[in-house]
Amino acid sequence: MRTAKLVATLLFGLGITLAFALDSNDPNEDVNSSNTDEQVTYVTTENFKTEVLEASVPVLVDFTAPWCAPCKELDPIIDSLMPEMSGRAKVFKLDIDESRDIFTQFGLTAVPTVLFFNKGVEEDRIIAPQSRKVYVKYLEGMIEGTSALDVKIGLLDEDAFRREFILTQRPDILQKTLTLHPSLLTDSFDNGQSPLSLILNSPASRVERRIEIVLSQGHRVDIVLTQKPTINTGDLVGLGRCDEFREVVRADPAAVNRPDPDGNTPLLTALLHDGRLKENSCLRAVLDAGANPGIEDMSSYTLGRAVVMRLDVELLEELLKKGLNPARTDEEGRNALHWAAYYGYPGTVQVLLDHGLDPSVKALSGETAADIVRTARAQWLTTIKDSQGESEGLRSVVNLKNELIALLEPNE
Repeated sequence: MRTAKLVATLLFGLGITLAFALDSNDPNEDVNSSNTDEQVTYVTTENFKTEVLEASVPVLVDFTAPWCAPCKELDPIIDSLMPEMSGRAKVFKLDIDESRDIFTQFGLTAVPTVLFFNKGVEEDRIIAPQSRKVYVKYLEGMIEGTSALDVKIGLLDEDAFRREFILTQRPDILQKTLTLHPSLLTDSFDNGQSPLSLILNSPASRVERRIEIVLSQGHRVDIVLTQKPTINTGDLVGLGRCDEFREVVRADPAAVNRPDPDGNTPLLTALLHDGRLKENSCLRAVLDAGANPGIEDMSSYTLGRAVVMRLDVELLEELLKKGLNPARTDEEGRNALHWAAYYGYPGTVQVLLDHGLDPSVKALSGETAADIVRTARAQWLTTIKDSQGESEGLRSVVNLKNELIALLEPNE
């Protein structure tokens, strides 16, 4: 079991990508401003090269799926782009269930994701649904020969777009952008959330460098007890400033369970940063202060997913005893068992099964937990086949997947 946990941990460290759906401001704004007689069509594996990579005009491809809830929000926006762009740009959708190889080829991990191509090269991508004018400005800019970076700078006044930009752009790009948009990392978002909190409550890559850049813009971390603090209680947890967190909770006990404007509780932040902060983690401080895992916060990320991601059976059992609801689903319709299967540690899967979670429950994609494991196993078997050799490490991964399926479907 120890070997299985090690393999799962390594896989998690190398392959995990967490996707957040960010709310756009009036996403359907001007959605009916174009005549939609000319329909957006689907591109497939068979014609992707011809229609997209060999196109003589800029191309937008919306990677989507019938079961994806955020995709339904984006559908009318993408549909409305034609025929406005007819003759000047192409607009397509791609069903990832029908053309999975293209989805994988471009390293995508979530839908909806919109990719922009020009002369066979990917210019940029947008992960979360945005307002219609964002896609129009991208295409118009590409048609006029404007660089993707310049288009982005012009869109940073869009609340949802700035959120995604902060989370997905490389730290060096963020640093360069500050010279053109100085308030990028200091101005709060429309709901009052700060860029610092956004970063601390997301799985953004290179998180340490992002935090450094934000703090360098004037955020003081020593005035949380003032009437208008620049950081909230959850921020202290994400920064590993546990003594200040305890001070805040002593003065205001309710703060331990108070969500930030995006609906993230200090416990969620503590779970997300427990592995990163290691000995400086505030997770135990948050739990000792009376954090209630049974609270239904409004975060797009569930506590159940956050805790199974830790691959810690004892921690999972502790939170379940304290009221964690592992059956709560996220925007993909996945509960804690689905994510435990995805992260691939049999120990957490067994605990959730013992707790009564039904392995036959399907996510919005139609997949059960066992289906999720089977998909991953098939990918690893393909890797073994393509490598023309079978290493001990690769075979141990497949064996781990077999162990998970045996737990989830013992009668298979």
